[in-house]
Amino acid sequence: MGLLEKAGNIQKEDEKPETKIVSPPVEKAKAKPTPKPEPQPKKKPVKAKKERPKKEKKPKKPKAPRVKKEMPEGFEAATRGQKLIRRVSDFLVSYGWMIPLLAITAWGSNFNPTIFMFLGIGLMIFNLWFMPSYAGQRTVGNWISRTRYINSRGESPIWIYLLIKGLTFPIVIIGVITIFTITSELPSSTGGQIFSAIGVLLLFPPLIDYAMYRFRGELGLWDTIFGGVWLVRTTKSKQTKGWLKRLESISDWTESKGLLDDQDTNEESK
Repeated sequence: MGLLEKAGNIQKEDEKPETKIVSPPVEKAKAKPTPKPEPQPKKKPVKAKKERPKKEKKPKKPKAPRVKKEMPEGFEAATRGQKLIRRVSDFLVSYGWMIPLLAITAWGSNFNPTIFMFLGIGLMIFNLWFMPSYAGQRTVGNWISRTRYINSRGESPIWIYLLIKGLTFPIVIIGVITIFTITSELPSSTGGQIFSAIGVLLLFPPLIDYAMYRFRGELGLWDTIFGGVWLVRTTKSKQTKGWLKRLESISDWTESKGLLDDQDTNEESK
């Protein structure tokens, strides 16, 4: 019996139960949710463009013809004698001091002209700035010749006009000296060319002014730039006092000598 039992046990060991491999349950793939279609943005209705009313083309204004500048009514143009007396008087007051200085310098005498130059500059300021601002826009030459300047409105021009006209002589002198003196010392250098150009520019306005007076007769360069300025006759003032009255007494003398009359009338009377 014991042997049979052992044999039976051995047989049972040989018959081992087969181990079944159990695979884990496969999870079913989750179905992806179908994406919902995005709502398309509603297109705004395009508004019809309003047609802009066509602008009517304005007719071009015809250019106004240039009106010749004329002296305002109620004034009488200065005679040639009055113009000459004014020029000579203003020149002697403003620049007469230069003549003796130039003569003494050319003579070669040794002296210091500084004091005389300061006095001369003072006379220039007196005649070209103080007199117009104090005595109704009239220089010494205007008082002696009984003349004054007026614009197209019948009013006196600003003092800058008298200043520019009064500085014509020194501008010409400086221009001539610049061209002939400095360029002779520096003929071919850049500095000489620059100074010669400055001299030409200084001489250019006075030459244009002279040419306009020569060919037009009434208005020069500065007269035109300032809107039309004329030299007219005046009468003797009754309200002047002091040294202005003395200037008018000089005009009485020039008038008695016939220096304020027109040259043409004098020739006809002869």
